[in-house]
Amino acid sequence: MENLLSFDIQSEALEGNIQNRQNKKFFTSSYILLLIGLPLFSILFLILEHITHIVFLHHVAAIPLEILLGAVLVERFLAGRERKSRLRQLMHLKSFMFRTHIREAFITNFQALESPIIDMEQLAIASLPELQEMRNSIRKLNYRSAEDLETVIEAYVDARDVFRDFMEWAISHDFESILENMVFVLHFIQDVDLYKRYHPNQLYIEHALRMPDERLRVIRILSDGISKFLDYLIELKQERPDVFKELINEYLMTSRMMLSKNVNNNFVED
Repeated sequence: MENLLSFDIQSEALEGNIQNRQNKKFFTSSYILLLIGLPLFSILFLILEHITHIVFLHHVAAIPLEILLGAVLVERFLAGRERKSRLRQLMHLKSFMFRTHIREAFITNFQALESPIIDMEQLAIASLPELQEMRNSIRKLNYRSAEDLETVIEAYVDARDVFRDFMEWAISHDFESILENMVFVLHFIQDVDLYKRYHPNQLYIEHALRMPDERLRVIRILSDGISKFLDYLIELKQERPDVFKELINEYLMTSRMMLSKNVNNNFVED
C-alpha cells in the first residue's frame, strides 16, 4: 500500500495543459481566419462588380464588412464586458466556496501529505513569486497513510453541499468547465457514499487504489484540491491582497484548531 500512496500528477497536468493550449489555438486560428476571410469576400465581390458592372454586387460586398463590424467586433466587445462581469461574480463565489466547509477538506488534504509540505504558516508570509514557484513545483503527492487519505476523502463527502451550490451557480451562469468539475466531484462523492454504505467497516481508499479508473479519480480529486487552492491564493495575492489576508487568516485559525484536536486525540489514545 505504501507505493500506492504516491501519486505522480505531472503527466496528468501536462495532458490537461496540452488540451487547453490546443483548444485555445483552434479558437484563435478560427477567429483570425474570420477576420481575414470576410474582407477578402468584400474585395472579391467588388472585383466581380468591376468586371460585370452589376451594381447589386456592390451592395453584396458590404455585407461581409457589416458582419465583421456588427456580428464579430461589436459582439466580441460586449461578450468581453459580460465575461469580466461574470469573472468578478466568480471570484466572489470562489471566496464563499473556499471560506466555507470546504476549507476543512483542503486543510485535511494538506495535513495528510508527507511531501510536498504545504504549511499554512508558510503560505501566509510567502511572496507572489514564492507562491507561484510552489504551485509550479508540485509534481508528486506522497501521503503518510491510507487512514490519512480516508480522512481527506471523508472531508470531501462532508462538503457535498458546497460543491452542489457551486454546480447550481455554474449552471445559472453558463460556466461549462466549472459545471463539469463539480459534476465530477459530486459523482465521486456519491460513489464513496455508496461504497461506505455496503462496506461500513472498510476503507474506501484501499478499494479505490486497487482499481485503475478509481485510482485516477482519486488522483484528480487530491491534485485539484491542492492546485486550485494555490491558484486561488495567487489570484488573490495579485488582485485582492485584502481578501488574501482575510482568507489566509481563516485558514490559519482552522489549521491550528485541527492540529490541536489531533494532538489532543493522540494524547488521549496514548
